[in-house]
Amino acid sequence: LLYTIKFEPGMDGPPPLLPYEKQALMDLLTDDCLVVTGEGIPFQNTLLTFLDSFSNPGTLVLVVECPGELEEWLLEKLTLSETAVVPPKKLTSEVHIEKRNEHYLMGGVQFISRTILVIDLLLKRVPVDLITGMIFFNAHFISDISIESFIARLYRTENKTGFIKAFSSNPVQLNKNNQVEQCMRHLFLPQFHLWPRFHVNISESVEKHKCDVVELHIPLTDVMRNLQLTIIDLLHFCMKEIKKQVPSLDADFFVVENAVTKNYFRSLKVALKPMWSHLGANTKQLIDDIRTISNLNNQLLRCTAVQFYAAAHKLRPSGIGASSNVSMWMFTEAFERLLSLSKKRVEQGGSETIERSPKWEAVQEVLEEIKSECGNKKNTLFCVSSHAIARQIVKFIKYGETATLQEDLTCTQQPKSARTKAPSDEGEDPSQTVFGLESTENIHFLIQSKDLLIYDQLTELDPTYVILHDPDLFMIRSLEMFRCRRPGKPLRIYFLIYDNSIEEQRYLTQLSGEKNAFERLILYKGNMTEYTDQDGKNGTNPLLQRGQQSLLFEDLEQGKDTREVAKKGKFPKVIVDMRDFRSSLPSILHKSGLDIVPRTIEIGDYILTPDICVERKSIMDLIGSLASGRLYQQCQAMCSAYKHPMLLIEFDEANGFSLQNYSAVSDSVVTTSLQTQLTLITLHFPKLRMIWSQSEYTTANIFHELKKNKEDPNETVAENLLKGSSTEFSEFNQSLVNSLLALPGVTSKNYFNLARKYKNFKELSLATQESLTQALGNKEDGKLMFEFFQQKDSGNDGVAGGSKSKASDKYSKFKKFRKR
Repeated sequence: LLYTIKFEPGMDGPPPLLPYEKQALMDLLTDDCLVVTGEGIPFQNTLLTFLDSFSNPGTLVLVVECPGELEEWLLEKLTLSETAVVPPKKLTSEVHIEKRNEHYLMGGVQFISRTILVIDLLLKRVPVDLITGMIFFNAHFISDISIESFIARLYRTENKTGFIKAFSSNPVQLNKNNQVEQCMRHLFLPQFHLWPRFHVNISESVEKHKCDVVELHIPLTDVMRNLQLTIIDLLHFCMKEIKKQVPSLDADFFVVENAVTKNYFRSLKVALKPMWSHLGANTKQLIDDIRTISNLNNQLLRCTAVQFYAAAHKLRPSGIGASSNVSMWMFTEAFERLLSLSKKRVEQGGSETIERSPKWEAVQEVLEEIKSECGNKKNTLFCVSSHAIARQIVKFIKYGETATLQEDLTCTQQPKSARTKAPSDEGEDPSQTVFGLESTENIHFLIQSKDLLIYDQLTELDPTYVILHDPDLFMIRSLEMFRCRRPGKPLRIYFLIYDNSIEEQRYLTQLSGEKNAFERLILYKGNMTEYTDQDGKNGTNPLLQRGQQSLLFEDLEQGKDTREVAKKGKFPKVIVDMRDFRSSLPSILHKSGLDIVPRTIEIGDYILTPDICVERKSIMDLIGSLASGRLYQQCQAMCSAYKHPMLLIEFDEANGFSLQNYSAVSDSVVTTSLQTQLTLITLHFPKLRMIWSQSEYTTANIFHELKKNKEDPNETVAENLLKGSSTEFSEFNQSLVNSLLALPGVTSKNYFNLARKYKNFKELSLATQESLTQALGNKEDGKLMFEFFQQKDSGNDGVAGGSKSKASDKYSKFKKFRKR
């Protein structure tokens, strides 16, 4: 394919590109590739220019699962672009099927979700041969079972000429578990391009338009330094206790320097996921305590002394000696030291003697310097990590240090119900709001985030001075790139950071982590193994071959069966509920040699044969369905519509194979317990079969075994059956139907006739044997029910009529079987 990018003079097209963006654009136009950028290195202008060149009726480019804010920005820019012949379209579930088909044929750039696209590809609604290319995002999350790899496989099977591009801004994640190789293989990408901050093109651009950076390393007070060491001691205590309970955990999780990073807690939870059900309550409490202690450190550096004191003392519950749920670290000497030191910062009780935040003094000096240079602060921007810090600075600038601390002290001493609105809030003008936060004295505030569109916000504010109150790598890079786009305009950045603090350690760890990740990716790229037909365009890539045994258990026989079926060009068919395409199972089933037919199914999730229906549940979904009663209704519907209903309980492959924690299992019978509820379901629905699956791969193997030598489900018959069953099932009051099914002679097949023929239990109890036999369709069943209602009551004189009368009185107050 040849790509042409041409803009006429005076036309409103994409913005001019920086040198590195031009090179990145050439890479996109040349290869099917993965583009990896460093944190804060923008690529949206490159992507906009690339997409603008395909906004014409002769091409069709599908942008899959684009991040929300970036998608809105691209849609707006492409719509306003005068060089775009065909305006972009956003295809959602609200767009009718026929309308989507029209949009596909119109060409241009189409933004679409991955779930809608995979369904349209399977149902042949998309003209795959007309697709010019596809673009994917967040490539660091793509694996062999992700929906994106399923889409790429369907696309590349029928289209050997279109391109595939992928983007990622997380090089650290790409280095884990060989993720970059997995991503490239399953998206059929032969190349990847790296754009770190130290790339020569980016470095030259930044050096050419260098910011005036003033680094202010602010020393901690003696009390703050001791508090920080105390918090580190508490973290070390918790990690030491966890190591005793989980000695097999990687040693990196027991390094305090790693514990202060932002992603430590999430990484720890992921590492413990396979053994989570085996962990005791104390170990889980310690894991949660690590987050609590880390939050204390953030509050130490970002809150006032009064706010930190309140947060620290709130951790200690009343009656600590008698409580059995108190964390172990609260009994340590370090915790007592934490409380005493936090009290020392405010022990004098007056606002004038409370320890002030060291950064406040630095902020005041910076503002005075700016005012002395330009006479006002109209072009000054504060970059802060949260709204709370911004409000704190606003109060400090408006009302001074003493008033701000006095307000905090008053709020802490008063009961919550007695607190009134602080006088300092009354003077704030809510109309002076910029990006969700008030401005004061012409000073604007910007909340730090990972938003790629932060450049538009910076352009609108057009600051000359930026005070970076909280160090953030993404924000620093964003300001550097913003300066590169404003040649000739000055930009001074005041970089505030606590010296020898956890804040500094966290920033340096993040910086070195990204640098090391890129160095490993560069080394991998130099030694990268090229697979045969990596891009899949020759049709020999093994990932495009269906029917081969590619599942977890290679010794199963269906691999041979599906290969034989593949030679004939026909695969077994499975009807799948469209709502289940959020999971990876349809992708695995398709790869293993099953044709997937997406349908909106009212009963069950998977129809394997005309007689087999499967309701698929994860553990969390199972617990929720049992609690709400939805599972009972689903089992009832399946039993009434299919000969072999099945409940599939599927575990997460990364978790331990356990239904619930061992500590939650009790010897006594409790009606609300998970085991008891499952037992009742089994007893109530004898026809229902439960399948326990360890993973999605195991489920695929089970489906192959169940479908072996079985007829494929008929779509038309299945849909009509489902609609009819759903109507019948929803027609009746289920609480009465449950009682009806308990009567002798009543089954899940014949209770419909009884509920339709008789109004309530009173009419049913008065029915003749002939009428019951006709309704039940079986003489023996009719006789059993008639004798049940005619049996003698111990309290009457033995006359059958008396018993019948009592039965009539017994059921005369019951509701009607039907809802209407």
